[in-house]
Amino acid sequence: MSASPDLMQTAGCLCLASRRAARAITRAFDRELRAHGLRATQFTLLATLSLRGELTIGELAAFVDAERTTMTRNVALAQKRGLVTVRRHPQDARARIVTIADGGRDALAGALASWGRVQAALTEAMGAEAADGLRRLAGGRAAGRASSRPQPRAGA
Repeated sequence: MSASPDLMQTAGCLCLASRRAARAITRAFDRELRAHGLRATQFTLLATLSLRGELTIGELAAFVDAERTTMTRNVALAQKRGLVTVRRHPQDARARIVTIADGGRDALAGALASWGRVQAALTEAMGAEAADGLRRLAGGRAAGRASSRPQPRAGA
């Protein structure tokens, strides 16, 4: 069976390429951060809390564009390791507020240089222009949005 010319265009599918790239990028960060006892998701969680301050689980999930249930699981694992603390929201007993703990600050500080090496290597490998394009597609620099703190939502 021969593929139609239109179907052949799917070989360059941006969706497939971006999913493969995301997995490759995550593996590179995970490999480097493993020496510090962290995964890329945990590093991102700790960096976000360090930059933004305490957030509800819903706010964290929205900020990193993750499913709320996934963030709940990630926070529980980080809490178990002493990286974050979790408490009830004072106005909404259903919501939980997450704060970076001293153990999380220590882990983040210890892993920052390793993160920087991977960030630099990947930026060099893809080129600064492609890295900037990736950040634009993802909604801009995450740290650049640090000052626009979302308001707590009921059930967040």
